[in-house]
Amino acid sequence: MVLSRISHPIDSNFVKPQVGFGFTHDYGTQKSTLENTIKSSLETNKDTSWVRMGGALRLNTIYAIYEGQTFPLGTSGRNEWTWDTWRINVDSYSKGIQFAFEYRFYPTFNTHFVKYGWLGYKFTDNTNLQIGITQVPFGLLTYASHSWWFQAPYYLGLEDNHQIGFNYTHNLGDWDFNFAYFPLSEPRGTSDPAFGPYSSARYSYDVIPVDGNSNIERHQINIRAQRKIENWKLGLSLQHQEIYNQVTTNNGNQLALALHGEWDWSRWNFKSELIYYRYHDVRDDDQQLLSSVQMGAYGFGSYDVASEAVVYLAGIAYSIPVSWGPISNIQVYNDYSLVQKTGSFPIRGVNSPFVATQQNVLGALLTAGKIYTYLDMASGYNHPWISDSFGGNALGPGRGEQYNEPISDQNPIDPTPGWNTRINLNIGYYF
Repeated sequence: MVLSRISHPIDSNFVKPQVGFGFTHDYGTQKSTLENTIKSSLETNKDTSWVRMGGALRLNTIYAIYEGQTFPLGTSGRNEWTWDTWRINVDSYSKGIQFAFEYRFYPTFNTHFVKYGWLGYKFTDNTNLQIGITQVPFGLLTYASHSWWFQAPYYLGLEDNHQIGFNYTHNLGDWDFNFAYFPLSEPRGTSDPAFGPYSSARYSYDVIPVDGNSNIERHQINIRAQRKIENWKLGLSLQHQEIYNQVTTNNGNQLALALHGEWDWSRWNFKSELIYYRYHDVRDDDQQLLSSVQMGAYGFGSYDVASEAVVYLAGIAYSIPVSWGPISNIQVYNDYSLVQKTGSFPIRGVNSPFVATQQNVLGALLTAGKIYTYLDMASGYNHPWISDSFGGNALGPGRGEQYNEPISDQNPIDPTPGWNTRINLNIGYYF
């Protein structure tokens, strides 16, 4: 929705401000354009001023087959219609200054928070600086996924992550370079303590402080380089941050590396990524070395994440233009992730190796005017969200033989956990 556009031509002749109200956004036919509404960073005319407001309202329902059981229709939290989210977007540009802001509300979890909010400036056509809560330049941008779900790196804090600091971008021919520094993770929002600690009220998955484990992220540095070669975008990303314990003042750290590629040709899109990450010398409040860190988001509690792992992902999508009443396009896709963890947990005096996490999402995105519908079948094991028992040990050691209980001598790690499936329907009106 364009609120105003004021133009002052270079020849200094005054042009009457143009003020219009209308739903003018074209969100395209894929997640990368639908969920990313920022246009101000692309503006080059420093004699122009404009403000655009928009947002989305989304409903969600699921049918779950978790741990071998289904759930009756209308059961609370299962197989019922809920508000997924509603959000407000502001995108503005005024005489060279960029502004972008998004605030999200999740009624089901009684939480709301800022996703991003930053000021920017384009020094030249090829050089841009953003300051504030901005997306971390790591891996595939804007998303490593096609579906309503993300790929596994999102749940590890390595896809569509946002932090507070600055992000410097420079384009040189076929090359794109990013250098970013984030002194702290993004500020938390507001949540219901019945769902989890206040520290988890955020959009991005971060290391958060919980009872007995007061670690936070700070002093994060990101370097990213990407080159365009015909239909490919090939890149390398580096991330390093400090993991600081607020009780003991212990300084651990995280290192993450990614090789990533994206291919666009005609109606096809292919994404692939290889990630290695390691948390080093991260300790709890009793100075015990941690083999898993605690991460959280959405005001929905925290869960274990293995301190070291290699992540593989691939996703492919194909767009089909149609003329079925209001439906103009269907994009079908399949996204797959594998998290192979390094680590072990002592069980009855023997170190049991951590068990991998897998995720696969087969689905379609339907475009019908300003209504966009994701229909996904998400399957996986040792996944914190695809389970009747949220979080826990899934992304750490893996689920125990009793999947809803902590790992212990009495509940050893299950070496062959079964796959769970969730059919998810998400209907959104984007304006």
